[in-house]
Amino acid sequence: MLTGSYRKRLDADLTRWTAEGLLGADAASAIRRSVATEGGFRLPALLGLFGGLLIASSVAAFVAANWEAIPRLVKLAMIVISVVAALGIAARLERKGSPSGSDAAATCGVLIFGAGIALIGQMYHLPADWPAGALLVALGALVVAFLLRSNGALAVALVALCAWSGGRWQESQGASLHVAFFLIYLPAFWLALSRHNRLVHHLAVLALGLWLALVPGDWINGRFDYGLLAYGLAVSAAYVALGGWALDRGGPALLTCCLPWGLLGLLIVLDVELIRILDARESRAGTAIWLNYVAYAVAVAVILGFAALAREKRFAWPLAVGLVLGLLVPPVFWSGGVVGLPGKVVVASLVLSVAIALVVAGVTGGVRRLTLAGSGLFGIAILILLWQTIGTLLDQSLFFLIAGAVLLALASGARRLFARLSRPAGEVA
Repeated sequence: MLTGSYRKRLDADLTRWTAEGLLGADAASAIRRSVATEGGFRLPALLGLFGGLLIASSVAAFVAANWEAIPRLVKLAMIVISVVAALGIAARLERKGSPSGSDAAATCGVLIFGAGIALIGQMYHLPADWPAGALLVALGALVVAFLLRSNGALAVALVALCAWSGGRWQESQGASLHVAFFLIYLPAFWLALSRHNRLVHHLAVLALGLWLALVPGDWINGRFDYGLLAYGLAVSAAYVALGGWALDRGGPALLTCCLPWGLLGLLIVLDVELIRILDARESRAGTAIWLNYVAYAVAVAVILGFAALAREKRFAWPLAVGLVLGLLVPPVFWSGGVVGLPGKVVVASLVLSVAIALVVAGVTGGVRRLTLAGSGLFGIAILILLWQTIGTLLDQSLFFLIAGAVLLALASGARRLFARLSRPAGEVA
């Protein structure tokens, strides 16, 4: 997916390369035309979708106003005819070469189908099982997404899938894994891989993240344990590594969406861990369960695989090192002997090191969101350290002094290294 900032930068680079004679004017024009056809903000598609939703809302409001006076069979026929008409219009627009209009019509058909399921359940007084209704919506939307290549229908399928899985999880009170989730998710994920819609990509990543968040059990209703922070950190690190691999190797665009969500989780967990270790009441370990070990094993394997397979080592290795350093934070709490002044220094140093590693990876790889994430983590960590002191104020002053001196030394060494690498080969020799 091409963002506006990328397009502006590419256009400026093409202009400069053309002026320097590095690229012909025809080739630059061809590149611009190729980029213009990919992704982007599709105003006609959005307007068509919104128009279809307004029409569907108008019909729904009219039917609701006269609902009690309409015979039951007529109601059922209206629902079926509305769904068939919307999907028929979508198929016709697809044949005429209007994919955006087809997508809008198919999405409206799926939404009408979902509303129809709720209305049929109300008309015939079916048992109140809303997760089952969400499953039916997910299945119907998935079929429409496959047959009509509708991104909107696929988005509805992913949302309904999350509702179904969350409902079943709530019914069992988190006592069992909802493995049936993958019966629908895997086909939806396969479809999402072939799409060029960023919303679909993010929803596919978030749907898996939601299921992973429900794996530890019913922690929402008061049974939160600090061991979940280690689990969340491992999942976030694996997400970041997957997103980094996709960027580095030109992998599926869907996997690049793992990067921002993984970075968000990484920042939240590391900042919470830093606050915890600076608070005497909260600096205690959680309960280690099998899930912690499995999550860590998967995260470490993904990170090492990313570092080993990466093309751009200057980007991958700092990112991998930062993720590994982040994973070292929870073990500080697991080993009770270091929960004190040494433990505070270790955790603070690890968090700041992770922030620096993210910035280095972002700068060397040209990934702005990594640079922003590292800068944000560093700034928030400094604010936390100023709010909750490490030991005495003198201890905190000494910590900042040493950390600053180390960073200045690293900056000096990095400047000399980059200057050496930028010299011509003959001059270096």
